[in-house]
Amino acid sequence: MKTFRLINQVQKYSWGSVDYIPNLLGVNQSKEHWAELWMGDHPRAPSSVIMDSGNISLGQLISRQPNEILGKDSNRFGNHLPFLFKVLSAESPLSIQAHPDKAQAEAGFLDENSRSVPLNAFERNYKDDNHKPEIICALTPFTAMCGFRDFDEIKSNFFKLNSTVFEECLLPLFLVDDDKIIKYFFASLMSLEPLDLSKLIVNAIIWAEDDNSIEAKLIKEFAALYNNDPGILAPLFLNVYVLSPGEALYQGPRELHAYVKGTGIELMANSDNVLRGGLTPKHVDLDELLKVLNFKSAQKGVLKPIKKGSGQFEYITPSDEFSLRYLNVDGKNSVVVDNRKSIEILICISGKADFTSKEGTITIKKGDSLLVPASVDSYTIAGTAEIYTAGIPGKGKK
Repeated sequence: MKTFRLINQVQKYSWGSVDYIPNLLGVNQSKEHWAELWMGDHPRAPSSVIMDSGNISLGQLISRQPNEILGKDSNRFGNHLPFLFKVLSAESPLSIQAHPDKAQAEAGFLDENSRSVPLNAFERNYKDDNHKPEIICALTPFTAMCGFRDFDEIKSNFFKLNSTVFEECLLPLFLVDDDKIIKYFFASLMSLEPLDLSKLIVNAIIWAEDDNSIEAKLIKEFAALYNNDPGILAPLFLNVYVLSPGEALYQGPRELHAYVKGTGIELMANSDNVLRGGLTPKHVDLDELLKVLNFKSAQKGVLKPIKKGSGQFEYITPSDEFSLRYLNVDGKNSVVVDNRKSIEILICISGKADFTSKEGTITIKKGDSLLVPASVDSYTIAGTAEIYTAGIPGKGKK
């Protein structure tokens, strides 16, 4: 089976940037916020496969020949593509959010179905029964907040605000010897009376005006976008990261996080389950969020790719659904990918190159994407280009 070109859909959200994705795709536009380019078979925005006989959706192609497209163990994920591949470009912050683990997603989806909550309802939390681990790899400088800080660090950060609301309503929670301190703190912060929350946010803004830290900068930016949202205070209780291009973060299930600004390659399990916790006009179900979250404090390790061959680099994660690789085709040496057993989706981020397999050669340039079926046992890329690929890792890879 040959390799196919893909046509992918763009998601336009208010937080998206106006330039990166249009520039990537060679589209002239100046006003709309192009937030995400989706590559995959998600029913909300499936990719189309360009074929001589007429374009069809990626999902249709997979259903016709699952073994040839996905690989010999295609039934491992029910003959469906288990990942969704994206270019994400944020000019303003996405909502603070977390995704359930597999058991939580199955239980939540079943519960909402049993209560006849429409899939498109404002208050719906679970759109499917799957978890959504994900990786974000920076293409530009990329700011993110991920995971709770240590409770002593949270306490120290809030002390800086000289806030009577913190001292009277939240500080007592830190004075008990309990492994649920962060949970108690977060639940209490999210449940503050509107007047108390407003006072606390004002204290944070006053502090931020005289401080030059990244946390202060983010608080001022969030306060300018949202009114009396507890997420404005998130830089004080979540870890803040500023990734350089090529660096990545992995988000496992149940981790509270928010992508703040920048463009990156995002790869995730194929799910649409989101529980929000701030910086959003959308539904926030605090009770359900508290059930889902992991409240253990931990600094995340920033991921850097491991070299896997000439011009080939892989980001190592524990995910069974996806594997992210970076191919650097430098104009001197070809990149050879062989012993393939899985589907891959490729996107060219910059440059131009020839993709060659035994079925022939396809020239790709910036913005082009390809579907490489598992039945293509090897390929060579020559030219000068930067390419990211998404695939399915083999069983027992870790």
